[in-house]
Amino acid sequence: MKRLEVKTSKLQFILAALLGLFLVPLGSFSLVNGLLKDFAPVPLGIGLMLLVTYGAIIWLVRRGHARSVKYFSDEGLARNDGRSFAWADLNRVVDQIKITSIAHHTKALWRTEIQFKNGESAWLIPMRVSNFREVSEFVRALPCEHTEVIV
Repeated sequence: MKRLEVKTSKLQFILAALLGLFLVPLGSFSLVNGLLKDFAPVPLGIGLMLLVTYGAIIWLVRRGHARSVKYFSDEGLARNDGRSFAWADLNRVVDQIKITSIAHHTKALWRTEIQFKNGESAWLIPMRVSNFREVSEFVRALPCEHTEVIV
């Protein structure tokens, strides 16, 4: 088998940067305004909340990217954070499903976790993978237990 690269979309990084162009100046302005007006609690609180919210969004985007699969090879897979996992330690594949419509019970794949015996896992997030069809076919063929969980 040749190396199968997982092609990730840069859209979420671009959207996070655009959101930062709005939230960081607005939050900073509000924070400075609250500090200059003798610690006015409303602008100070709004500024802090905007900056903390943006920090949480950036943390989530980076965490998702770091735990995502970078490539598959004969030996195993590698994540974007540089960690590698061997196929010998493969435990199971879990498709995490979300219900998008309660009335019609419409299901959508949110994330696929490839779990290993040491408790570690690698993620495939369909909305971020441009060659998801090829990658999902490879993952479905892995010789392990395949389960589905509603999240």
